[in-house]
Amino acid sequence: MAQFTLADTFVPEIFSNYVLNESTKTNRLIQSGIITPSSSDELNIQLLQPGDYVTAPYINDLTGDPQTWDDTKDIDVNGLTTGTQRMFKFRQAQAFGATDISDMVSGAGALNTIGQRFSNYWNTVDEHQLLILLQGVLSNTDIATTKMYDETVKAPSNTFGAAGFLGAISLMGDLQDTSFNKILVNSATYANMKLLNMIDTIQPSNAVTPINVYNGMQIVVDDEIPVNEDGTTTSYIAMTGAVQYAVALPTNASETEREARSKGGMTNVINRRVVSMHVNGTSVAKDFVPAGQTVTVEELSNGKTWASITDPRNIKVVGYKAKLADQFIPSKPTTPSETAGK
Repeated sequence: MAQFTLADTFVPEIFSNYVLNESTKTNRLIQSGIITPSSSDELNIQLLQPGDYVTAPYINDLTGDPQTWDDTKDIDVNGLTTGTQRMFKFRQAQAFGATDISDMVSGAGALNTIGQRFSNYWNTVDEHQLLILLQGVLSNTDIATTKMYDETVKAPSNTFGAAGFLGAISLMGDLQDTSFNKILVNSATYANMKLLNMIDTIQPSNAVTPINVYNGMQIVVDDEIPVNEDGTTTSYIAMTGAVQYAVALPTNASETEREARSKGGMTNVINRRVVSMHVNGTSVAKDFVPAGQTVTVEELSNGKTWASITDPRNIKVVGYKAKLADQFIPSKPTTPSETAGK
């Protein structure tokens, strides 16, 4: 494949599709399966339609006691019950540029670098947005009751360990052995797991590199997950497809802007997209109204923004909050990057 450069040509449609395709191919969270790109044309089409939300229908499982079967009365026919999940649309834009002088003096090929790295930028945004989304959903009072195992509350003297992880997994009840296959942790938690001999390394027959697992669940390490000053951190345990994801390219998704007089001459590259990222089994609360034109990061992380709409077991992600061993607490608390929502 020939190297992609903006110096050769800039065709907006080609650039937009390049960024979208590269984002999908290189996004660690998508590749891990925690996030599943939507295959629903109905959902994808809604992203570019008027309104601030995407609505996705669902059908409840069959329930109720069986009827007594005799020849004295008819068999009653029950109907299916349905509902909808309400999801946010995130309208996002970003622009990067370089002056003619800086490009000439450095010889860095700044515009080419911008073109090649835009997909990586959106990957970082998606990682941060997922964690803010999980934080908000699992801080909802009703959802947290069944989906958050907080060891700092249950037993403040206990630190991070296998027992807590198993306690979190047990929140799925009789589905605990069939629902989870991914663990999302930061590097400090990962190191603590190594100390406790919680990690196994396996070599899949169809993979080049080995993968690290705990109780058969693949470990995904991402330092976007913060460690608080007191050493507490939240890890997330999920199943494939726990989070639904869709992205669409609006009109003028990509364009360049030439400012001939500004700073001696500079060129900017602008990228726009509309995204939906949603924890399946939840919905935006009926009474939620964003303070501004679109939802903010603060609102996204607020538990009151969310509601559980089905059997809580259909929410295929749980959180495990615990305090790390002292040697794994960073000297300076880690915080997620500030890329989402801009």
